[in-house]
Amino acid sequence: MDRASCIDGISSNLGSLLRLLRDAGEAVLSVYREDFKVVLKPDASPLTLADSESHDLLSKSLPRILPVPVLSEEGREIPTSERASWRAFWSIDPLDGTREFVRRSGEFCVSVALVLDRVPVFGLIDIPVEDRIYFGGEGFGSFRLEGAKVDGIAGKGLETILSACEKLPLAMGGGGSSNAPWTLLGSVSHHSEMPTRLKDALSKKESFRTTSVGSAIKFCRIAEGSADFYPRYGTTMEWDTAAGQAIVCGVGGGVVDAAHKRPLLYNKSDLENPDFFCFGPRFRKRFPEILMDET
Repeated sequence: MDRASCIDGISSNLGSLLRLLRDAGEAVLSVYREDFKVVLKPDASPLTLADSESHDLLSKSLPRILPVPVLSEEGREIPTSERASWRAFWSIDPLDGTREFVRRSGEFCVSVALVLDRVPVFGLIDIPVEDRIYFGGEGFGSFRLEGAKVDGIAGKGLETILSACEKLPLAMGGGGSSNAPWTLLGSVSHHSEMPTRLKDALSKKESFRTTSVGSAIKFCRIAEGSADFYPRYGTTMEWDTAAGQAIVCGVGGGVVDAAHKRPLLYNKSDLENPDFFCFGPRFRKRFPEILMDET
């Protein structure tokens, strides 16, 4: 399977993928609206029925759309020796932002990416509370679809589906506009101190406002143009970033490791990500020196 066949497979099944993402989001919302029980996983992170139901739906349905293996946060115990033979696979986070889900902040999402040769080539993120799906990849472009339109495009061709979507970045006065305020994103649940050198490099050129956003929704904000830069220091896993990386790359942005400024790679023996920078196209043009390899 090469990149062209992957994208052809996505394009011909895009309506089914969008329907599946919305179904997973609705399964998550049905739990969110009720009293739910929270248990702690061995790493002390929370787990709810919403995680499990979304995982079951996605892990059973995705291989029917494109028959490749699935790597999920809730099924992470697949041996490295087995994963080493995978050229293509689905990377899924059935409920990204479980802590925000438990707090009932609304800032959680369902993330799915198709990874080929260690690079996410296509990603989809459903934000259940907003009832919106973001999707795309490099060479395909990235888009936003209101969930209410999903039923109307079921079974339609690619051109019809995309005509129902908004192309990203949006003309909304955010980071996609040359005159918009520069916006830096931080994490709601995971606070880390940005290095002084990076702060100084940013402040030399622009004055940034800072806002906190939960889960992989941050990648959606970068892709749509309402934010410019998301530096992340601290633990994240591959399924936290794969879909967002594809969507951000679809608008000409990127996700690179903070030390060497190379795109994040996937299906590593250790599934933890390095510290990374996520940025939109405006940031790429204005701050090339921050994105240069330091070695």
